[in-house]
Amino acid sequence: MNRMVKRILPILLLVAICFTSFMSCNKSTLSTDDITRNYFPLKLGKYVRYAVDSVYYFGKAGTRYEVKSEMKYVITDTYTVNRKLSYIMDVYSRPYDGGDWIGTSVILITPTATGLLYTQDRTQYLKMTFPISNGVTWKGNMYAEVQDSMFSYLKDWNYTYQSYPLNYFNGLVQFDNTVTINECNQDINYQAVDSNQAGFHTYAKEVYAYGVGMIYKEWTHYTFHMFDTSQNRNGYSVIMRAIDYN
Repeated sequence: MNRMVKRILPILLLVAICFTSFMSCNKSTLSTDDITRNYFPLKLGKYVRYAVDSVYYFGKAGTRYEVKSEMKYVITDTYTVNRKLSYIMDVYSRPYDGGDWIGTSVILITPTATGLLYTQDRTQYLKMTFPISNGVTWKGNMYAEVQDSMFSYLKDWNYTYQSYPLNYFNGLVQFDNTVTINECNQDINYQAVDSNQAGFHTYAKEVYAYGVGMIYKEWTHYTFHMFDTSQNRNGYSVIMRAIDYN
């Protein structure tokens, strides 16, 4: 009997080691040692409120339409799929001069071992990579469905970290310890210099503050159609400035 035990014990020990290794390799965990993840804090109840200035251009005449509003981003819940934890961020809007908050959309945020996936309006972005460091560049729109004409302008954007960790004034509030993500600055036949060629102007930038999240966003996309001798633009420009947070 003792001989049988002696023969079985090494086998059981080997099985235990292999099982432990298997579980360790398959367990979905994220390192909490990287403090730069706090530039996008993920915590239930976390919110940031923004003053939003939007400008739209419509039709052949390029009619200008301006909107001032407030938006609030709130992390309201979590869910787990295939052992991956994701966060639900509800987006609310109201007139700039006050009023009731109205839910407008939902953003899904999934932290990974090296980044942050951010799904909004049917499009997934690799919003941030970690750790944060000046000069780091990545394809932030690599998961966008750029084959769809609605999202084709998102193709080949190079996100780059800059101005880390400097102070930043967003036009309304001063923030300490921030990082800027320059996402896109593209011009093709801008201002329709050649009326035989369609043109566009795209500019995108976001700024994040430590312990707060996004404090500034500028997103502009104008198009100029072929044979439009009037050089009228169509598109939009949106600027968001954080004014309150917890």
